[in-house]
Amino acid sequence: MVPLMKTVLIVVLAVACGEPPRPGPVSRVWPALGTMMSAAAWGADTARIGRALDAVRDSSDRPGPAAAFDSLQREIRRRTGVTLAAGDITAGAALDRAALALRAVADSALFDLGGQFLWAGPRGTRRVVGIADPANSLVALATVELRDGSVSTSSSVTGLAPSGLAAEAWSAALSRVGCDSALALAQRPGERRVSVICADSVGVRWTPDLDGRVLVPRPNGSPRSRVP
Repeated sequence: MVPLMKTVLIVVLAVACGEPPRPGPVSRVWPALGTMMSAAAWGADTARIGRALDAVRDSSDRPGPAAAFDSLQREIRRRTGVTLAAGDITAGAALDRAALALRAVADSALFDLGGQFLWAGPRGTRRVVGIADPANSLVALATVELRDGSVSTSSSVTGLAPSGLAAEAWSAALSRVGCDSALALAQRPGERRVSVICADSVGVRWTPDLDGRVLVPRPNGSPRSRVP
């Protein structure tokens, strides 16, 4: 009964102070791009949010904007020598469209499309995302704290970037050059940053800007924050 009494007390205090309790998230789950997409959005007008999420559902399978992909493609080719196809960024583009559709009606929103996450909102979050073993996607080798933007994993490389498109494109490209090159390219001075986590035979490694946000379980089950 204690948790219930605390909840009632919080609601009573909020009403007494003239602040109605914040409504819970509006959630949806639907099939998209051969996998599943889920969304949770917060805001005062839950009816508008629900309609916006329904519109996102109906447009999930549409192709992304070619101009945005072309610009990112040129940068990735220049930095890595890798040429991506439009099919390499379908999930990221769909997530960005979803975030854009919710921007005018929701305070914040969290999307998951086949394991790629995107947080949209003016304030950051502290969501923990698992980093899968490249040899077995059901096993998490580590976790990373998502604070904003998107996190996408392609094979051995996980990329964190401000948009879904960028996170998916960089993780796809960097997975083709190997972990050593991926980590070096992500930290090159003067370049647009992408945060990277790599999992290979050496272990789990990441760019220094992710120190304190990546946790790797020790053999006894307790976490550690960096690989020796």
